[in-house]
Amino acid sequence: MLRMTMVLLGMLLLAGGSVSAVAASTTPPAATVQAQRVHVIVIDKMQFGPMPTDVRAGDILEWTNKDILEHSATAREGSFDIDLKPGASARSVATAGTFAVFCKFHPTMTATLVVK
Repeated sequence: MLRMTMVLLGMLLLAGGSVSAVAASTTPPAATVQAQRVHVIVIDKMQFGPMPTDVRAGDILEWTNKDILEHSATAREGSFDIDLKPGASARSVATAGTFAVFCKFHPTMTATLVVK
């Protein structure tokens, strides 16, 4: 058993260069992998702050309520509904589409979020 382990170890050491070359060739180039970005949307003074313009599906949306009242970030078509107590933040993952957003506690608070 010890002899077989030594033989296998020797084979691994000899093949070390070719194994790393194979592993490197199967890894996608860094330019093709898109990093997940975080976009902060602030609610303050009874309004949604500016909506980010470069959101992509899979990015993180961080909703932050800096107001003294409870608010929500609610999609009219029902895909998300986030309640935010005063001073609270919550995160969601963006999905592709154009979303009419409103606060269910204050329906005149509206915004449009576009996710590519």
